[in-house]
Amino acid sequence: MRIAAGNDRPAVAPSIGLAVIGANFRTDCASRRQAEIDRCTAGERVSLRPLKRMVEGAPAVSVYSQRGRQIGYVTGAQADWARNFLPSMKAIFHKADSFGAVIRVALDGATPTLPRPTRRDEMMRRPHEGCPEPKDEFCDINFDRRRRA
Repeated sequence: MRIAAGNDRPAVAPSIGLAVIGANFRTDCASRRQAEIDRCTAGERVSLRPLKRMVEGAPAVSVYSQRGRQIGYVTGAQADWARNFLPSMKAIFHKADSFGAVIRVALDGATPTLPRPTRRDEMMRRPHEGCPEPKDEFCDINFDRRRRA
């Protein structure tokens, strides 16, 4: 019995989120990077380019917006890994964050996808769970000073 190759794979390869740092560095470029991050919209294409110089002591991969302006660097821990996949990697802008930005990448050459938005209360508990009644551990304490046991 033969099993068709590809039936066990998902139709769309999952996208991976990568942190982009550098917009909050104390450099002359930081304000320009932050301004460019503010201009980016979710789903906009970004490009990754290897750098020959080191950033924070590690080989770096810079991230550019679709307008050709640099928005930052892939973090040092992920830069070595990302450099190996650069020829086949496609990336899109996901969101701005306190450290810079988050991008989504697909490693198989497909277009990356944004995660499905979730409502805030869906993240906190499952739909079938209700809010539990808070337990009052101090209900039998007597605060009346005249009546002491």
